Amino acid sequence: MGALHLARPGATSVARPRIVWRLGTVHDLIEETPRARTILLDVAGWPGHIAGQHVDIRLTAGDGYQTERSYAIASAPEAPNLPLTVERIDGGEVSPDLTEELRVGDHLELRGPLGGFTWHAGDVGPLLLIAGGAGLVRLIAMLRHRAGRSQTIEARC
Repeated sequence: MGALHLARPGATSVARPRIVWRLGTVHDLIEETPRARTILLDVAGWPGHIAGQHVDIRLTAGDGYQTERSYAIASAPEAPNLPLTVERIDGGEVSPDLTEELRVGDHLELRGPLGGFTWHAGDVGPLLLIAGGAGLVRLIAMLRHRAGRSQTIEARC
């Protein structure tokens, strides 16, 4: 067995799209667990992403107060919608709204794709994926991309 390929910043060289705020429309909501939900977004003008990237979500309160949080994109680039899997954090400023209040047809402001901790099916393998906490969603996106491209390189998690 050869050396394992580590997904890391800059592993894939791709032209970066202009990072702007876009409006996403909630297409569907999937209750993953009692504390986690996947939000499927339709985003007009979405430039596409690389498995492992994330977006910033911005919420604005009625009084104008704004806050932003980053969420990993949960899909391979080939997916038709942009899914974000969010775990509710008790006392959190954003996640309770996204996991409990958000409804199909609602709009979210998002910026991205962002981040360089990525993997593309054209990269060589084998592939070793290690994560904890919030890093898990981006690794699932990498595995979905690998499966969607019928990659046969060895992958270990």
